[in-house]
Amino acid sequence: MHIAVLLAGVADPRKPLPRPASGDWRELPGSEAVSYKLSPFDEAALEIALKLRDQGAEARVTVVVTDGAQDNALLRAIAALKPDRLVGLSPPVGQRGHPAWLARHAGDLLRADGAWPDLVLIGREHGDLDDGMTPAYLAESWRLPFVNLALRVQAGTSGGWTLLRSGARQDESLQVPTPAMASISNDKSNRLRHPLMKNVAMAKQFKFEQVPPDGGLPATPSALATSETPATSATPATSATPATSATPVTSATPATSATPATSATLSTSATSAMSAPPAMPMTLVQAAPCASSARGAQACHMFTGSVEEQAAALAAYLRAPMIAH
Repeated sequence: MHIAVLLAGVADPRKPLPRPASGDWRELPGSEAVSYKLSPFDEAALEIALKLRDQGAEARVTVVVTDGAQDNALLRAIAALKPDRLVGLSPPVGQRGHPAWLARHAGDLLRADGAWPDLVLIGREHGDLDDGMTPAYLAESWRLPFVNLALRVQAGTSGGWTLLRSGARQDESLQVPTPAMASISNDKSNRLRHPLMKNVAMAKQFKFEQVPPDGGLPATPSALATSETPATSATPATSATPATSATPVTSATPATSATPATSATLSTSATSAMSAPPAMPMTLVQAAPCASSARGAQACHMFTGSVEEQAAALAAYLRAPMIAH
């Protein structure tokens, strides 16, 4: 059983925030001058993962830290709780708070062994820049069954997971298949344990694994489609528009007049198209962007993009004329 936990540090409320030299407070999440700690929601998600590992000898816990991944004090505090793997995935400056970036890079990292973890846990708010929409966006992008505001998780007797979630009027018990994803809310039953002192001392000697934001990850179909590999006599054309006898191969390096498309190129174009990776499935957000619908056209909206793009989309949504459901 493999359980993954996505964590994002939040600014330590006990310490004052340094004023950024540029005056732009959005630069602080990646600043080394900021001290990080886990939010109560992330602490609850980590504790649930550790409890599930305690119940099964073959369970392993992978922890991925995004915001605060460069803060060694935060990583040592997590390492002292003895997860099986601890990885830092620090977003670039322009991608902080961007759920689409996190969906791609964290997804590639979690599927490093070719399969999704049996359970992905995340706090109900992912870091200081999230308003609670990131967990739902990730589950939609990854096509995983999703339960929000979960308080407790147990392995089902016949496979899958049984989750207790906080409902509007009363708590609800839900069953989901595996793999699945859940956002965790804090509760007295999932308060984070205290580490053993010997583990705290050992964590001070650790060197932590850091994954480059755009390095060491498999290319996406869009990246493959824009690759600039020139077409040669031994390389079939990979253009989306098959080359014809009247149309020479058009790659990043233009074919010369003495090298038109040959019959061998034409015969292998279909094989190349079949071997190309399938297009990524379109998410609900991409299929129905919020900018194209007036306010009230549907019950729920999910805003994506950078903080500025989300703010602009929210303002446009609020200014749109109200439409009755």
